[in-house]
Amino acid sequence: MGERKKISLTELDESSIVASFKEEQPALAVPPTVEPETPVPRQTEQPDIKPAHESEYLRLFIHESPVCARLGKTIYLRKEFHERIQRIVQTIGGNRVSLFSYVDNVLEKHFADWQGDIEREYKQRNTGIF
Repeated sequence: MGERKKISLTELDESSIVASFKEEQPALAVPPTVEPETPVPRQTEQPDIKPAHESEYLRLFIHESPVCARLGKTIYLRKEFHERIQRIVQTIGGNRVSLFSYVDNVLEKHFADWQGDIEREYKQRNTGIF
């Protein structure tokens, strides 16, 4: 068998790799020049229902997932979200909860809360094959 080609990880263009998996936009060989953006402060909506107390948040999100991370799939997060989640699990979770478990718990709650809306939107956009 032939020898494997060594790839320098510093030369990889993450945006091209991610874009290659998107159907809408083909991956670009050379990333376009991006001018620095001036950050615009985002106004985040406050949730309609706030947990009665902090332990509700801990119960919902700060616990290990029953699923093993190796059985999951790799995803990409914004750097700012990764750093924020990492601080949450390190500080609130006391390093007893993995990033995978936290994200899995958040998604589980999201799907439970929005299942009806997701199904309705999916059915509106999904046409039968025959």
